[in-house]
Amino acid sequence: MTDVLRPATAQLLALAEACRPDWSIDQLRDVLAQARYADMTWGRVLVAVAQLIADPEAEPPDLLAARPEAWRHRRRPPGPDTYHRGAAAARAALHHPDTD
Repeated sequence: MTDVLRPATAQLLALAEACRPDWSIDQLRDVLAQARYADMTWGRVLVAVAQLIADPEAEPPDLLAARPEAWRHRRRPPGPDTYHRGAAAARAALHHPDTD
């Protein structure tokens, strides 16, 4: 399966330049490069930049505050065995309730 979203940095910079003439496009370009280096997905960058463009108080460096926290980014979700053990424990509790 291919990704539907394709990076369009030049177009995003053009949009930002048209919408936010008060921003330095060179600064935004640098921040976009830093975000890419920080492993932000293109979808996350696109949404974050759109939100910044809409916020009259925002500046390009605010994008870096939107990057995912490293400890959350690398954590793997529990595997299917975890769910099966939990379901088995719930079934056992339903069939053998404590009578204390």
